[in-house]
Amino acid sequence: MLVVGIIFLIVAAIFIVVGGLASLRKLPGNSVVGLRLAEIRKTKEAWDNAHAVAGPFWFLAGVALVFGGIIALRAEGWMWLIPALTFVVAVLALSVGSNMGARAAYLWDQAHKEDEGCGESCNCGDGGCGGEAPTVDVSAARAAAKRADNSNPR
Repeated sequence: MLVVGIIFLIVAAIFIVVGGLASLRKLPGNSVVGLRLAEIRKTKEAWDNAHAVAGPFWFLAGVALVFGGIIALRAEGWMWLIPALTFVVAVLALSVGSNMGARAAYLWDQAHKEDEGCGESCNCGDGGCGGEAPTVDVSAARAAAKRADNSNPR
């Protein structure tokens, strides 16, 4: 099947280019190609670090598909197992690369939390990050809720 070989080779070229650019930290930030995580999109450095980790695996996926595509151009009978196996290797390489890139982004984000000031998990009070949380008068809140319920009968 000539079509399978051509599709493998086209997809392989995409993975090789994207993996190579990512490994060299030259992959431009975009919304089409690459990892899509909030931690990665915070800074250019976070984007580059995460994709530098994932890039070699994506390149490996492209190389596996090149090999499978070349075999698929002339495959007959049991030889179709080779393109099938190269497809599995490519999917595994993409998965491992993406997982490791996402993990690298998470670790980079955790290491740079202090640089940002108050984060999502910070309890910011009047004293800034790490200050005391504002106190709430629970009985006043309950009384206000009770008044609201009584004034709006159903």
